Amino acid sequence: MNSSASCRVGMLPALALFLGCAARPEVAPAPAIELDAIRGLANRAVTDGGIVGLAIGIAVDGRTVFAEGFGFADLERRRSVTAKTIFDVGSVGKQFTAAAILRLADRGELSLDDRVRKHVPATPANFPDATLADLLHHTSGFVDGDFDELHPPAALARPQHGLELLANTALQGGRAALPPRSNWTYSNSGYVLLGLVVESVSGRSYADFVAAELLEPLGVDSITVGVRPTGERSADSLRRVGDDVVRVPSIDMSVYGGAGSVCSDVVGLLAWEHALDGGRVLSPASWHACRTPGELVGRSAATASPYGMAQRLGSLHGWRKVGHTGSYAGGSAVLSHYPELGLTIAIATNTRGGDTPHALRLETEIAELVLAGCGPTAAPSALPIPPEVRVAIEGTYSNGRTRSNAHIVDDHLVVREGDREVGRFAYAGGLAFFDPARPLRREWFELDGPRAGWWVYARDGFPMGCLRRVEP
Repeated sequence: MNSSASCRVGMLPALALFLGCAARPEVAPAPAIELDAIRGLANRAVTDGGIVGLAIGIAVDGRTVFAEGFGFADLERRRSVTAKTIFDVGSVGKQFTAAAILRLADRGELSLDDRVRKHVPATPANFPDATLADLLHHTSGFVDGDFDELHPPAALARPQHGLELLANTALQGGRAALPPRSNWTYSNSGYVLLGLVVESVSGRSYADFVAAELLEPLGVDSITVGVRPTGERSADSLRRVGDDVVRVPSIDMSVYGGAGSVCSDVVGLLAWEHALDGGRVLSPASWHACRTPGELVGRSAATASPYGMAQRLGSLHGWRKVGHTGSYAGGSAVLSHYPELGLTIAIATNTRGGDTPHALRLETEIAELVLAGCGPTAAPSALPIPPEVRVAIEGTYSNGRTRSNAHIVDDHLVVREGDREVGRFAYAGGLAFFDPARPLRREWFELDGPRAGWWVYARDGFPMGCLRRVEP
């Protein structure tokens, strides 16, 4: 990397330890990394990984040091991706919803302790009596219904706004499966409702509020809300089905509301992250709250959720890693920031399905190229499992949708869904485990009294989900 930035180190949160990482000592400045290595990685993702097109942006201390496109934005016309190609970035857009809510809270126009029905009285009866903070932290206990992006109703091809979004199939088909704050259960429906709260409180459409209040003052014009750009700068959404690549059915971006109706190029995402970190979007207290874990309350204890407000809170090889991912039927995206390094990486792709790698996997491989100059990145060592760990963690856990069983077999954590084994992990110490074949696949448990009450899993440095113990 063409930068003289050093590997700066600060205090790492407890979550880094949950991932099996320890805080790093002071290290020497990172050596320059050849950008050709990053280009080679991206080209392999296109030629061997099956991605039709992708863009990568990298910034250090807010200064863009790399921004390039690879492959094709439009496979039929073979239009090349550039750094200015605009992609659907999926749930990375939740950051704009959280920022909008917190902007209104900074003004005193709402409180995070408000119940959602205070601002959206038409909230469906199947949604819990949750606070805005619950929705921001994904701790409402609501489990989304199914939303098949590959076979959407025809009506979703047209714009939908305001209370029309309450007909969202994931919201209508979902249920309150767990008590609020008892588990971290990711819910797109909660963020759809948050978008409607923005509209109710501000008196403006969600898209207009985000554009006028958050984007225009920053001078960022490559991020759109609620509309899918067309023309030479836009990327298709594609799906690999066997040996074929097909265009994903059209769903109007407005349908996703506050859950992820944002499109952007990678340079715009880098600028957004720099503005957030630079205090140009939120008050210091609100920005701190974004990257503060939510609280999970158990039967006899409480613990920290590995998620802030539209911020996944993780670590990679001991370095704190924060940000968000986006996934949808026709692509993926990630915006990651390493605070101690001043490093930000944004990646967007236009292809999903088959064995195509997620943008998060590519981001992690790039980050590892950078981190190689900041100290060793060895995998943890496998340890024998003490009997008390078996007693603490074995049992059945659920996120309200699926159930997983934890068993200790031959000094490994064996994960089963019903009678099917879905994972096997080595012991790293404490209540933490890792996949020997893919060491960045991590699992750990949090105690609720003498036994584990929560089971968290992480992939490529980001926590991705949590399950709550199910008592007989």
